[in-house]
Amino acid sequence: MTPSSILAAFESQAERVGATVRRTTPSSVVDASLSIVRDAGCRTVALARALPDRARFLGALEAAGLSEVSVATLWPVRRADAGISRASMGVAETGSLLLHSTSEDRRVELCVDVHLVLVDAAALVPNLDTAFAALKEIASRPPAYASLVSGPSRSADIERQITIGVHGPRALHVLVVEAAP
Repeated sequence: MTPSSILAAFESQAERVGATVRRTTPSSVVDASLSIVRDAGCRTVALARALPDRARFLGALEAAGLSEVSVATLWPVRRADAGISRASMGVAETGSLLLHSTSEDRRVELCVDVHLVLVDAAALVPNLDTAFAALKEIASRPPAYASLVSGPSRSADIERQITIGVHGPRALHVLVVEAAP
């Protein structure tokens, strides 16, 4: 598969499982992220500590009148409207994202209503075999907090009816960061 066909397959599968996918460039990633957060009606945002260009994100949040919520204060009962984090990898076969984070940054993935995940286009792989190899490597270096996320949180615990957002984000947005030409 070519990089462009992997990207197209990832977009298609991610949208099939309920994610919203957009593309951006490194120079536009902060503006594109804030646009997604504002369009979702979010007023509070938690930023993963491992987020690249975190200082730029903080400045942009302040300039946009959005409030940052400290990751340390996030709990299932104290959520932020949005959380922004980064995926190690995206899987075209399933539209899944491999999230590898610290225990604290994991709260950004779980204790928000809208989760925005940045993933580099170069980190998209064709199939789960590659993701499983990466998970095996992550697991060899505990503590390992890793998960494959496919779309927003879903549960069918209640009368076998699919409910979105019960155990995590109700919306998943993926921002694919493509290298500038």
